[in-house]
Amino acid sequence: MATVTGAMLTSNVLSDQLAIDLGDTIALLEPDVNPLTLLSRAADKRRTVATTYSHLEDARKARFDATSSTATTTGTVPVVNGAYFTQWDLVQNTRTGEVFRVDSVAANVITAYRNASATGTPGTGTAMNSGDELMIIGTSQPENDLAKTPASDIPVKVSNYTQIFRTPFQASDTLRASGFQVQPAEWNRQAKNKGIEHSIDIESAFIWGKKADLTPATYGHQRQTGGILSHITTNQTDAGGDLSEAEFNAFCATAFRYGSMRKLFLASATVVSALTKFPASKQQTTNNETTYGMNVKTFTSPFGTLNMVYHRLLQGTKYGGYGILADMDNVAYRYLANDELSRDTKVLTNRQAPDRDGRMDEYLTECGCQVKMQQTHAVLTGVTS
Repeated sequence: MATVTGAMLTSNVLSDQLAIDLGDTIALLEPDVNPLTLLSRAADKRRTVATTYSHLEDARKARFDATSSTATTTGTVPVVNGAYFTQWDLVQNTRTGEVFRVDSVAANVITAYRNASATGTPGTGTAMNSGDELMIIGTSQPENDLAKTPASDIPVKVSNYTQIFRTPFQASDTLRASGFQVQPAEWNRQAKNKGIEHSIDIESAFIWGKKADLTPATYGHQRQTGGILSHITTNQTDAGGDLSEAEFNAFCATAFRYGSMRKLFLASATVVSALTKFPASKQQTTNNETTYGMNVKTFTSPFGTLNMVYHRLLQGTKYGGYGILADMDNVAYRYLANDELSRDTKVLTNRQAPDRDGRMDEYLTECGCQVKMQQTHAVLTGVTS
């Protein structure tokens, strides 16, 4: 037995004699998964019976193209997409105003009847620059002519994959049988935390995932689902710093050209702050906890309405300046299932080896993101204020 000379202090008393004050609960930094999984929860949930799911997309005839190089005042016109044009089309160069007639097309070169208008000298037009916008304004055939050769578009097949998400958690039975000073007990704490992480993994794939089908050695296919950002190739707007109301309206004009007139806008904190600078008359806060689990700010633009929600995963140097506009009519959560087995999210219990003196459970999901008609979605980048 030790002897203490002088005063007894907290530093020399037996540590086991002192009470431990840990509170009665463990505080979790992000206890609510709802603000972290907005896209995957808002998407229409539908099953797929195959690991590869597809859809067909169609669009009406393209009306705009561009010159691929310069063109003189007479003769041929080089274009980017010759397949857009057929004989007897009337085409306007929007920069010069000249209208020319398409007489024939070979690959990406149009043999044109230049300056096909009521004024000017037919056959002699205006010199064209490379990159001039060309707009097909209609077709005009001669009297008593035969029908021109039909031109038809073939629908485009768009495919994506389901992805296997697995999040295990494990503890020894000795630990599970032990008492705990605070709640929740370790097993329950792991179960909740891993469930949140599992949901965030799915949400992250729905945003940033890249479509792939790999075959690692000794394993079967390793499929990766393509997220919404990998699909948006057309409507990309870089604010390049401070976001002005005029820039945002231009973004909305492009984003609402196709699809629904009301879309979901997933915004970073920086983008949310930038939009608060705009007139309050265009903003309205609504309680939409059923759909999004949080309040939604409805922003009315001249071109459509945005249900704007702050997405906490949009952070960091790059994605902290992002806003993703999703037409939810064209986004789906596809989970693998048939009439006997579903691979939608579930907890699989007792995954440990038979002789393991402990327990392992895991969350498992096999699902993918389906994005249709990429022109109905848009992304805003580079917002700093």
